[in-house]
Amino acid sequence: MDFQPYFKPLETTSQTKHSLGSGMVALSGSVDLGDFKMALMFVPEYRHSAKEGSIDSQSLVDSVCRLYSHHADPTKILLLGELILGDSAGDTESALTHIVDELLKKRVLPIIVGGGRELTYAVYRAFAEEEQIVNVCSVDPFLNIETNNTPSYIGRIIKEQPNFLFNYSNLGYQTYLVNPEELKLADELYFDTYRLGEVRGNIAITEPVIRSSEIFSLSIDSLKSSDFSGALNPQPNGLYAEEVCQMLRYAGIGEKLKAVVISDVGHLTNLSDRLLLAEMLWCLVDGLNVRKSELPSSRNDSFLKYRVSLKDDEFQLVFYKSLQTDRWWMEVPVPPEYANKYRKHHLIPCGYEDYQQATQDDLPDRWWRAYKKML
Repeated sequence: MDFQPYFKPLETTSQTKHSLGSGMVALSGSVDLGDFKMALMFVPEYRHSAKEGSIDSQSLVDSVCRLYSHHADPTKILLLGELILGDSAGDTESALTHIVDELLKKRVLPIIVGGGRELTYAVYRAFAEEEQIVNVCSVDPFLNIETNNTPSYIGRIIKEQPNFLFNYSNLGYQTYLVNPEELKLADELYFDTYRLGEVRGNIAITEPVIRSSEIFSLSIDSLKSSDFSGALNPQPNGLYAEEVCQMLRYAGIGEKLKAVVISDVGHLTNLSDRLLLAEMLWCLVDGLNVRKSELPSSRNDSFLKYRVSLKDDEFQLVFYKSLQTDRWWMEVPVPPEYANKYRKHHLIPCGYEDYQQATQDDLPDRWWRAYKKML
């Protein structure tokens, strides 16, 4: 596929040795996708949003290029450019879906920086067209299931048939911004929701959630406005810059991750905002550079296997701990009739706290929700 007609070209700058710019290549006719593990693009589509914004894409690229990589063989980045918007928001979504689909087929990680959070729907459609069941993780003060009685992007997804969404996780929703009925619906669908107060100061609990997801969607609205003033819908409360950077690094490390959306960038007129967004992208790239592919197995000496009996030996939970990374997984039995459909959800990422909960004869909520979704 020739991507050039879809994009306004951007230039790579700062070719200083060890800088990200030295490993970033602008889109051209001679580019081979097989040389890259990630592709960066900008999508200033705001027509699904109540507010308008703008992205100074070239200035942001300049800021990213000046940052340094500390890896001997850093990942090369393909700079696709700025997507040329369609006549309607739907046209832009269709083009983005097509582009993401092509990148996924080539095992290239699309990184999308753009306008409204509805861009995540276009990314989901790329997976749906390949009939791949996916998990979506969003960092967002809103749940995105329904907004003013109108389906937001998760609402649009769950109403589609056939449906390929296995799980939706929201990290950092702010209770006063969420309709109680929307939160109740999320619980009935066995989605994972974490209040801002649960996440703040305890970012480590987000790692298993992020690790289980193919699509990671981060809204700039989730940051405190004092840390990022140029969000599309700035909030007085939210996550700190360091916390969001850590979560993006978790995303890069997660071996299941296949697409990243950073949305709700309002205006990048503030130098500090632009530098922070560049550092967020650096954290994502840095995580990808140290990514380890781990598949838990009792036959693999790199893992410890734990069996925990529950309810007077009525059944057992099986946990795995990596001796290399200290990460945890647990087995969830797949009903025989769904063995092929949900085979990749047989092992789900978890945390040490889930193992501790099981040792106290208490079924982890993460296990229960995953099992119920397969019935």
